[in-house]
Amino acid sequence: MHPNPQPASNGDEPGPAQPTAGSGRLTRIAFAMALPRDPIASTTARFAVHRHLDEILPASTVEDVLLAVTELVTNAVLHGTGDIELRVDCDAHMAKAEVIDQGSGFEHQMREDDGLQRVGGKGLHIVGQLAESWGVHEGTTHVWFQIPVDGAQARLERPELGRPEDTQLPDV
Repeated sequence: MHPNPQPASNGDEPGPAQPTAGSGRLTRIAFAMALPRDPIASTTARFAVHRHLDEILPASTVEDVLLAVTELVTNAVLHGTGDIELRVDCDAHMAKAEVIDQGSGFEHQMREDDGLQRVGGKGLHIVGQLAESWGVHEGTTHVWFQIPVDGAQARLERPELGRPEDTQLPDV
């Protein structure tokens, strides 16, 4: 088990994000990290997201990002294969995140809502309700979402996403 989040590949994970000096507002924070293929992965991811974003984004936005990340990391642990990576990129308008594993893809259709009786299988529905947009790279288990920052004028755009084998976050 890994008690502390481990930086992904390049080892340049920033410490907790800070607003730009004098602005009082976030300009941008981005980080990537490897996660253990273990039930603790979701907790590790939540800890890292909270540590980086808690004092910078509105609490309601952080809560939404935490829940969406938890759902996608849990899916990667339960249904994926190989290494798991989390990438997060936020600015004053949008919080973007990606969860990547080495799987070859998954069901393209979400399960029909069959009520509250069934346990599990609701993660992508939850992400779809929280996110302004979300998707998956065709034929992969590289899933992304965008959640607008509460109180910000949304600038919805299709994010520039990295490939699973990339070692650095793309410029956004």
